[in-house]
Amino acid sequence: MSQELGIDTLKQEISSGLVELYELQVGSDVLYFHDGKNESIQNVEFRQPESPYTLKTYLALPVLLTGIEHKADGASPRPSLTIANVESILKSSSTFQTDLNITGFELDDLVGAKLKRRRTLEKYLTSNPPIEFRTDTYIIDRIEDKNSLYVSFELASAFDLDGVRLPSRIVVGKYCPWKYQGASTEETDIAKRRGACVWKSFGQIKNSAGATSSVFVTDEDEYLVSKTALDAVKVTVAGSGSSHAINVVALIGGKYYQSLIASNNKEVTDITAWRELQVYTTWSASSVSYAVGDFVLHSNIPWKTIRANTSSADNAPVQNSAFWEKADTCGKLLESCKKRYQAIGTNSNTGTSFIPAVSLDTVKTLPFGAFPGSRKFR
Repeated sequence: MSQELGIDTLKQEISSGLVELYELQVGSDVLYFHDGKNESIQNVEFRQPESPYTLKTYLALPVLLTGIEHKADGASPRPSLTIANVESILKSSSTFQTDLNITGFELDDLVGAKLKRRRTLEKYLTSNPPIEFRTDTYIIDRIEDKNSLYVSFELASAFDLDGVRLPSRIVVGKYCPWKYQGASTEETDIAKRRGACVWKSFGQIKNSAGATSSVFVTDEDEYLVSKTALDAVKVTVAGSGSSHAINVVALIGGKYYQSLIASNNKEVTDITAWRELQVYTTWSASSVSYAVGDFVLHSNIPWKTIRANTSSADNAPVQNSAFWEKADTCGKLLESCKKRYQAIGTNSNTGTSFIPAVSLDTVKTLPFGAFPGSRKFR
């Protein structure tokens, strides 16, 4: 509250009427109106609180705000906002309609809208900067009453947290609650997207040139890489004692391992020095025998064999197959998120030729939905 208003109030020498002004957000637009209590019941102008303090016109509107209380304890007050004939005011041929071009308006559109009440004395309407009492902010919580003459809304304080959990979901310390790929742009129906995991099925990351690469990770947080790509860069190790640089892919005992350290002469059993890369081939319908645990790529999706089979058009990898299950599934851990969103390639290969590096791009943010810093309390 400004010094001038404070002096007027303390001296009880208020020489002009109190004006209540309202700002109601409807979608991306804001309705500016006042309660019409000035003598001429006309529109008024009042300065905005931010520099350069431009004048804004507030339209006269029959409105009544009741039930406002300021107290230090107990439940937050729930004032009522009553507006006469609001649907007609906001529909065709009205001033609001002309100014804001509101179409298809329904009263339910106002539920959840933010309402601000600003108060000043009439003599301060054009003061620069604006002179006013403290602004009150409310949220329209529900339609309280409606008839042919008026509609009444129940308001809630902007900080009324009764029954609300922050951040509106359960705190989970270890496992991410988002649905894997639930918010992916591959779901064309926006209404069906869930959570914040935007990971796609194929071509999930881009390099500096804009080319896409595919990154697949199992639920055990192991990278799943194309055999063709690995065979192009692998080194074959005949015995122990050989020294390898970081990121080198070695074929050891029929399995593919990647060096995690420089000058690596450790045995592959040392998990601080090597990590195993799971390998997939392109699925073929030409009578290829697949054993349990084999990985294939079909329709840009990696699959894992859960039942040995000889491939044919009848048993192609699909959802709910008796022979296959999706191999690229999330482990729901923070590491699972990092392996995907922060992946870096060992070379310039893109598409399915992408080979992940040991290091991660830690600058990239993660949509991880849990709270790894949280602790359990009894």
